Amino acid sequence: MKISPSNLAAQLSYRGRGNPWNTKPVTAISNCFPGLEFDFRVIWRRMFEGLTLIECHNLVVDAEPPHAGLKHHRLLAIEDPATGTGRLSLVMPTKGVPMPGYEGDLGNLNNKNGVSFMEWANSLARIHEARGRTIFGYFTAKKSPEEVLMPEKEADVAKLIKVELTVRPIFETSPVDGKPMAPISRQLVEPGELTQGLCSPWQNDYRECACYYWAASRPDYVNVVDGADGTSTGNNWMAIDRPAGGGYVLDDRSDGAVWSYDQLFQNWQGFLKFVVGGSEEQDRLDREDKS
Repeated sequence: MKISPSNLAAQLSYRGRGNPWNTKPVTAISNCFPGLEFDFRVIWRRMFEGLTLIECHNLVVDAEPPHAGLKHHRLLAIEDPATGTGRLSLVMPTKGVPMPGYEGDLGNLNNKNGVSFMEWANSLARIHEARGRTIFGYFTAKKSPEEVLMPEKEADVAKLIKVELTVRPIFETSPVDGKPMAPISRQLVEPGELTQGLCSPWQNDYRECACYYWAASRPDYVNVVDGADGTSTGNNWMAIDRPAGGGYVLDDRSDGAVWSYDQLFQNWQGFLKFVVGGSEEQDRLDREDKS
């Protein structure tokens, strides 16, 4: 008897002969920001025919006719007439208490309007069922290098560019029965794009990339030696000098006492050397012990 996965859920869960368990997407450490195995955000960039959006927010980075004029505009809201849910904003104001006695928008030099973008996986999942149909998109009236909020007044909404957008399917369609299959649509992702945005664990993530994915798995306290009083001494594995007896150096990117990004890019295999299965300090103590 031969068993073949038939529906989409079965295909996505199927493990091919010879493939280990960790080849299945469900085992990924993370798959959306950006992940270590693949960067799932890239599928949202081409969800609308003729447009390419940046994967992390609502800026149009490329556009083809008839939408060529929307390049460098921002998509502020979407609306699916078939559902009757009205306009769904893709941005929200960031509010909070920046100082005692005051509550308001939390803007900064890089985001003066205090805009929080609603991540694509949440925003566009709401119109996934519109694949193959058209919906409405509301774009800024002008090119917008700065993030802006969706207008609240209808008079201001009327000034936005309202465009019909065709929603692309996420999965390839079977030529036999027309049903979705497990492979992601080639219209959304070209070969190799799912891994283009990944961090390199052998370079950036040693020094961290502000996402701190490897912070839970990489050793930042090494050459540890237990003391008689229950405490321990050791080194920061990023420290350029690792003196005997410890002397932990705090991990500060601007501190010349720890390896920099550039140094690790050039020679990580030369700088990050440790005794496997033990520690440099313990090995030294063992060699000095004449008993």
